[in-house]
Amino acid sequence: MRRWFGLMAFITLSYGCTQHGRKVEPAFYYWKTVYQADETEQAYLSGLGAKRLFVRIMDVDNQGPNGEPIPVSPIVFKDTLPDSLQLVPVVFIANQVLKDRTEAELDGLAERVSAFVLGKIKQAGKSEFDELQIDCDWTASTREAYFHLLDRIRQRMPAGTLLSATLRLHQVRNPHSSGTPPVDKVLLMCYNMGNLRRFGPQNSILDINEMRVYLKGYLRAYPLPMDVALPLFSWSVVFRDGQYAGISKRLDPALLSDTALFNPLDDTSLFRLKAPLPRAGLRKGDIIRREHVGYADVRRAARFLADELPAADFTLLYYHLDKNLLAGLPAETSSALSHVPSPQQLFTHASLQEIIDCF
Repeated sequence: MRRWFGLMAFITLSYGCTQHGRKVEPAFYYWKTVYQADETEQAYLSGLGAKRLFVRIMDVDNQGPNGEPIPVSPIVFKDTLPDSLQLVPVVFIANQVLKDRTEAELDGLAERVSAFVLGKIKQAGKSEFDELQIDCDWTASTREAYFHLLDRIRQRMPAGTLLSATLRLHQVRNPHSSGTPPVDKVLLMCYNMGNLRRFGPQNSILDINEMRVYLKGYLRAYPLPMDVALPLFSWSVVFRDGQYAGISKRLDPALLSDTALFNPLDDTSLFRLKAPLPRAGLRKGDIIRREHVGYADVRRAARFLADELPAADFTLLYYHLDKNLLAGLPAETSSALSHVPSPQQLFTHASLQEIIDCF
């Protein structure tokens, strides 16, 4: 009976998506520090027809001995990617890396980034790649340096390789201050759009109202081809003494329903810890905001974007490929029975395909 209820809920929520005549190529981000082949993850890739995996190669940040930019947490390939799957390397560059850099320093950085990426491509068992993506939340003050770096990276790429850059919502809305990066196309990140550090029962991962404010009426005017990324993840945001204290990666979200440990502060997302929880790095009195994204949330975002995007083919990326997110019934089926979020927001192959079909 419960399985039938879940199926009916999924069918009801799925109804209403319409085709807009676009060809959508599904893909995933892989945002871990170790690549290992996993049966569940490979099944989702093949089941959705994904031919490319966007793999985070490294972060670049000013963490060298003298404050110079260096690779941070570069990926290790314990397995090679299958021949059927193309690798798109992604490099995250912290905005502070770009501050007060000379052109010569930026040229040197472009050379090191390019060489590092090529080395990792070989470690992944690949001899070539057709796209390199740079991820950076640049600002008006770092725009000139960032665009110079992109131009120099482009010059060092193999012939025929596309260069893409990630794009935040505010950079779509404010093109005069943000500028247009010198790349072949952009990737619109439709997540991490709220103020993570602001206390209160909000969801900083995905907020449809924020999307409307920043994107409605602006997407079709953007001068570059655009791909889109949507979130599948959830997290626990910690506040201590009224201040943002970070994201707890060691807190099992199932514990939030334990009233001996946590006191719910509202009917949605805030929980106060009653006793120390050292294994999760938490102290008595810490307040946890559990932010989760389910199938219905992502589908609403997809339907909004389908009406706003140009009528052109594009790649839809899911962030990110993780077997712990890819199983079971759509997320709202299990969480609708309680205000306490389920331990994991799980996505089925069918629900992810339904989101693709909205475009």
